[in-house]
Amino acid sequence: MVKMSHMDRIARLIDDALARGLGSAAAISVGDGGREIFRYLAGTLRRVPDRGAALDERAVFDLASVTKPMATVAIAMVLVAERRLDLAAPVRSMLPDATTTGTVRQLLGHSAGCVAYIEFFRQLRATRPADPRGALALRAMREPSDVVGAVYSDLGFIQLGALLERAAGMPLGDAFAELVAGPLGLPTARYAIEPIDHAVATELDERGLVCGLVHDENCYYGGRVSGHAGLFGTLDDVVRFASAVVDTCAGSPRGRFTTDVVNHFFTDAPLPGATWRLGWDTPSPIAGVSQAGDRWPRTAAVGHTGFTGTSLWLDLAHRRWVVLLTNRVHPTRHTSADAIKALRRAINDAVVEML
Repeated sequence: MVKMSHMDRIARLIDDALARGLGSAAAISVGDGGREIFRYLAGTLRRVPDRGAALDERAVFDLASVTKPMATVAIAMVLVAERRLDLAAPVRSMLPDATTTGTVRQLLGHSAGCVAYIEFFRQLRATRPADPRGALALRAMREPSDVVGAVYSDLGFIQLGALLERAAGMPLGDAFAELVAGPLGLPTARYAIEPIDHAVATELDERGLVCGLVHDENCYYGGRVSGHAGLFGTLDDVVRFASAVVDTCAGSPRGRFTTDVVNHFFTDAPLPGATWRLGWDTPSPIAGVSQAGDRWPRTAAVGHTGFTGTSLWLDLAHRRWVVLLTNRVHPTRHTSADAIKALRRAINDAVVEML
């Protein structure tokens, strides 16, 4: 039985983090056995130039790299299930300009030789190409791809987004809406081509206060829709997605997911010894390393984090989740990287103790 003292402890962790300046807003959901058992929201939509409205259920977060599993990988799961995407296909068979010699499977598993990150946005910002999305994808494809080992790569997922558009026969945002958001009932989750109302603010930088548009600069200047970032959603959106995934894994498929394909994505490791599966990370076996914490299970568990301060961890065996959404980059990214890692670890450890 869940004790109120444990719930209070999790709420205090969040309140203390906000009091120390970790962004302005935080929302958490804990699920167990496929149902939500705890939810807590705190803070305001922004700190500057004023405090903004109090956080509520309508607040929309920039999900950052949680875009990867929730949009890009989810689309891939559906396309594989419907035999419209072959994991063994060479990337170049669909993206002839790509330099990687890897397969779609390796691209998903961050083992296709792609470098981690390049500031493409500086040139995109200066040149303002007529097709910024195409320009960003082409730059990612043409970057030399010869990195050895598993390297978490935004460039790989930028290419993956372009590849999925070709497999699906539609733009990435439309593919997400038709294949994932619609079937799963995610009413708010979408890419922000235009500013989204009631959004949680992110960084104050040369763009001004970024709010309702994607924080990631490559995505922002590269057309605002990409495979590596750009998705926005409410806490409810992410919770519904998490619930659908754990139910599907347990043999009760939701939306257009299938149990065999989803479980394959969670267990296939393109590079033996790496923590990465197909688009999802797994907790490191080394103590003190994983942002899932030390008490989260090391088997049948997957998750992902996002630069803006978001994270999603799943314990598949228990149909359990922890969704934590914050805007830790508000008003600046430069003071909270260690703090958000510590908060994620503390919360996930507290959840395991609670349950």
